[in-house]
Amino acid sequence: MKALDAYLPAYEFVERHSVNVAADAARVDRAVREVTFRDVPVVRALILVRGLGAGRADEPVLDAMRRRGTVLEDVPGEGIVLSLNGRFWRWRGGGSEPAARAVVDFRVDAGTLTSETRVHVPDARSRRRFARYWRIVRPFSGLTRIAVLRAAKRRADRP
Repeated sequence: MKALDAYLPAYEFVERHSVNVAADAARVDRAVREVTFRDVPVVRALILVRGLGAGRADEPVLDAMRRRGTVLEDVPGEGIVLSLNGRFWRWRGGGSEPAARAVVDFRVDAGTLTSETRVHVPDARSRRRFARYWRIVRPFSGLTRIAVLRAAKRRADRP
């Protein structure tokens, strides 16, 4: 897989999380793709609170992310990279200021499953607004990534 720098080399906001997994890369990759909202109810609740509407309990989380974004790269056994554009700091995303670009990946490498989120906000005024939003949202964003990573680990570690 390409490094995230190939998709978003310049960014102002970043968040990284990882878990160690003893299973082989193909199994871990399959596990993260199979994590459902039932496996991570906190993720579904946070999406509903944000007003984005969550999928069915048995829907894979990554499928819901694909619907809201664009798949930049998808390599079975290695991971997936998605991109989302929007005015995330606005409740419904409207407005005339330039949209931010977020890139999110779930990547398997040498016994580790990682997720990284990068956000680039192109203008100073929007960047200040996003920074205020990020201070509030970042802990919950991290919680969702950690929940998905841990659920994937549980799935991959099952006999």
